[in-house]
Amino acid sequence: MNRSPDGSGFFVGSFPLPGDHWLYTPRTTGWDAERDCTPDTPHPILDNSKRDAVVAAIRYAVRGATMCGTESDFDPDALVQNAVYALCGPCGSVG
Repeated sequence: MNRSPDGSGFFVGSFPLPGDHWLYTPRTTGWDAERDCTPDTPHPILDNSKRDAVVAAIRYAVRGATMCGTESDFDPDALVQNAVYALCGPCGSVG
């Protein structure tokens, strides 16, 4: 804990994710032979012409969620929010 000059204090804490967090959802078993992946793999919504932009957006998201790689105990929801922001822009924006 750190103390401010006025005597108040603050700390930065990390709490474990709840047991029912989406991150812990078991993977779907089986194999989708037609797509050559697991059945829970999302269907692509972009083609490979956007690959470089998507890589840049996901890198932005990972850097943001991990404080530029300095935080290994990062929030998976922050990663998702950063990825959505990088790919879609701010909520309500028209691209």
